Amino acid sequence: MSHDLYRRFTNSFSVNEHIVLSVVAVFIGLLVGYGAIFFRTLVGWFQTLFMGDGHEGVVMIVQGLPWWQILLAPTVGGLIVGLLAYHFLTPGESQGVPEVMSAVALHSGKINLRSGMVKMLASALSIGCGASVGREGPVIHLGATLASAVGRKLHMSTRHMRTMVGCGAAAGIAASFNAPIAGVMFSLEVILADYGLATFSPIVLSSVIATVVARMHLGDYPAFIVPHYTLVSAWEIPAYVGLGLLCGLVGIFFMFTLFKTEDLMAKIPIPRYLKPILGGIVMGGIALLFPHVMGVGYDTMNLALLEEVGGLLLFALLFAKIFATAVTLGSGFAGGEFTPVLFLGAMLGGSFGTFIHGMMPELSAGAGAYTLVGMGAMVAAVLGAPLASILILFELTNDYRIMLALMVSSIVATLLVNQVYRDSVYTRVLRRKNINLWSGRESGLLNQISVSAVMQRNCELLVDTMTIRRVREKISKSKEESYLVVDGNGRLKGIVSFQDIRGILSEEGLENLVLVRDITNPSVLTVTPEDNLYHAFRRMGSSNMEQLPVLSAQHSDKVVGMITDHGIMRAYNKALMERETGGDL
Repeated sequence: MSHDLYRRFTNSFSVNEHIVLSVVAVFIGLLVGYGAIFFRTLVGWFQTLFMGDGHEGVVMIVQGLPWWQILLAPTVGGLIVGLLAYHFLTPGESQGVPEVMSAVALHSGKINLRSGMVKMLASALSIGCGASVGREGPVIHLGATLASAVGRKLHMSTRHMRTMVGCGAAAGIAASFNAPIAGVMFSLEVILADYGLATFSPIVLSSVIATVVARMHLGDYPAFIVPHYTLVSAWEIPAYVGLGLLCGLVGIFFMFTLFKTEDLMAKIPIPRYLKPILGGIVMGGIALLFPHVMGVGYDTMNLALLEEVGGLLLFALLFAKIFATAVTLGSGFAGGEFTPVLFLGAMLGGSFGTFIHGMMPELSAGAGAYTLVGMGAMVAAVLGAPLASILILFELTNDYRIMLALMVSSIVATLLVNQVYRDSVYTRVLRRKNINLWSGRESGLLNQISVSAVMQRNCELLVDTMTIRRVREKISKSKEESYLVVDGNGRLKGIVSFQDIRGILSEEGLENLVLVRDITNPSVLTVTPEDNLYHAFRRMGSSNMEQLPVLSAQHSDKVVGMITDHGIMRAYNKALMERETGGDL
């Protein structure tokens, strides 16, 4: 259907635009629901190929395998994933939720369909061979990719394209967790950062339809088996605050380990298609000791929720999973961080809950309650989704009584991670690619434009040896409020305002005696041509200036131009218009 046909349909039948978007959203919900089912089926096929059994109870399967097969499965899987990525994907290309966030913020909601299908296949291979990655991230990416393809086929506007991508992401997580409300909130909170009614309605429809499809074919079962837990006494609140602090610390350690491992893997002098083999060998070695870390880990999390795993083993699995996930993702396996983060929260919460319940059995719930709260708090902190994590746990338990503890732990953990990193794991991935979305989606536009593209190269400069009289003659027709002062070699000495100059002119007899350097303010912030406009705008705000000197990156005191707040806003408005109309920056 072309854009003209789409418009003729709405005009001819006097159909409200929101109704059309709602119909498309329903179609996306159906498409993504069946896409999620196909992805899980694909994972089962690959798991049968590598391990001889496609059921989700990976721990029982792995415990029955010979040691060489435990080592061989992720190693061979790593080889296939590496070759797939080498031949069909661009080096350093984002995947999963970070790519969806970047597409929404910077690329008009456009995601390459071919690349998306290759990443789906690579993710299914990675999970099927036992790599320590999650399936929710790939399903979210798959949903966003399919929704983007639908939007492009209909030639939708950029605003509607972003909404459709949000629909796909919400449908993906709703189908994965059987949690439609959480799918909506995750999409609004993490993907779009937009809670408008025009965005909200289609996303709700997609999420609900995808959940219905999943329930029809997979059954109306939650992702986890969760007993009804509650807050036993008010004395537990300090314990849950402590759990929140621990979740924040473990989240920081996980993110540090993940990105440090990625950096170390990048320095290994072997072809990139061989690095997943190395990661698979290490992954297999860890699995020989701790088979629970292989795959998505749902069966181990369920056992922890039912209090059927000892506290010491849970604590050991916490660190085993951190290193297994860091090695697999850092070496080039495909998959998401969502489920590993849930796993970490479950292991930390369960081990901490075992300790607390042992200390005060009459005043605390069992370890399973802390397992549940730990899962939510870890997701909130590491993924930057406190609202979505609370709603996911609410839908899983269908009980609000444990929500008080969850809210306390989630906020404490999120505040701690934000204080240290000022990033979620998703925005950290993008920041390492020079895409900053933490301070708002729109600031991503300014991050993509360099100072050199906007700065004024022929700006008004005053030599520091000029008298005020000569300055008056030079700037008599100027409309500027302040001027850069340089020496005879063009090196920056500071800045002087029109108010400073006028103050000297009002004193009779001083205009021939006072030199510019006598009234120059040497304290001035600067930028370079290679800096981006967001950095320049931040510097202007911190110095309360409307313009900044641009200095050469090679010669740190050589003035090459000036950048103004008006220039930045013009560039921003132009970039925003190009994005909204589908143009490229």
